This record gives sequence, C-alpha cells and structure tokens, in this order.
Amino acid sequence: MPKSVLLIDDEVIVVEIARRKLHDAGYDVITAHDGEEALEELKKKIPDLILLDIQMPKMNGYTFILEKAKSPQYSSIPVVVLTAYSEMEPLFKRHEVKAYLLKPLNLQELVEKVQATIGQP
Repeated sequence: MPKSVLLIDDEVIVVEIARRKLHDAGYDVITAHDGEEALEELKKKIPDLILLDIQMPKMNGYTFILEKAKSPQYSSIPVVVLTAYSEMEPLFKRHEVKAYLLKPLNLQELVEKVQATIGQP
C-alpha cells in the first residue's frame, strides 16, 4: 500500500500540480483547501505526512498545527510547511515542523523532501 500525503493549500493550481507530481512518484495524495477541511480529512484517514500551506482562509496553517497537536493520534504525523515566508522558520521549529519548502514550489524538491521525510512510496 503506498504511503499517503495530506496536501493542504488554498491555491487550486498548486494543489493540482503538486498532487499530480506526488501521485506520479507513487504516493496516495489526499487534498484539502484549508485547515478546517484538513481536520475533517484526518478523521477519515491518517496520512504518513502533511504538506501544509500557512496562508489560507477559514483556518490558517499555524492554527491547524496547534489544533493537530491537541490530538495524540495526529500529533506524531510529520509536517512539511509550504510557504513564501522563510522568516517564519523559528516558529516552524518551535512547533516541530520537519521542514519547509519555499513557494513557488520546485516540484522535484517537493518529491525529494517527501521521500526524505517518509521514504519511498
């Protein structure tokens, strides 16, 4: 069974392009467009990794991280942040974010970061 990734981003084009690239690399990709939707997806299936945008409507990525941490069953899922704001790195480290990727995304770097974090599909 392939490893799964929950991809959370409000930019539809980013979600679709990244989903295809990860799917082609062999990962099962679940998508959500904000933190609230992502929490609902976690109830359906616990992924091996979460790829998380920070700037989103309804519930932003930072709030999602705080909500995820409240549940023991979700707190151990590694998170890789997708962001345009590299200056947020100290905040990411405080909340045990495994890594971050700067936008615009380099798709090969995205796949490599996923592989480095959870291994091959």
